[in-house]
Amino acid sequence: MIDVPDNRRLGMLANALLADAAFVFAEPSAAFAPKAKPLFAARVTLSCGESLELLVVVEAELAKSLAANLLGIEEDSDEAQASSGEALGEWANILAGSLAAECKGGQSPPTIGIPVVSSETLAKAAVLLGKATRRANLVTETGQQLVVAVRPLETA
Repeated sequence: MIDVPDNRRLGMLANALLADAAFVFAEPSAAFAPKAKPLFAARVTLSCGESLELLVVVEAELAKSLAANLLGIEEDSDEAQASSGEALGEWANILAGSLAAECKGGQSPPTIGIPVVSSETLAKAAVLLGKATRRANLVTETGQQLVVAVRPLETA
């Protein structure tokens, strides 16, 4: 069994990376209650002793903010809109790397998969998040909601 960072530490990692990589500032939130649709979900597989999946769910506007800040472009641009899914995937990949560095107890070096990003309904996101063993809800200073979670990787 590996030791994955607890909910508080997961939130701290996510918050630090939001600030450092994308100039987005957030704080812990009691719940994930997005007001806007659609939602984007990024999934990244992570192996550090056992197979896990990092799941990041954000409001579409936050994904657009990530794109603008990561690419250094205007937030209201078409390019930011078009790049929002890729930016979320890239940010989730960075977070997966940070998470892998903190996992303890694995016998082999950690591996990280390629991010997969999709548009999700709140109901589908709730199902995905319901299987999480670690979870941190965050809200940005502009009120945008996100959640980062770790769950066992489902095998087919």
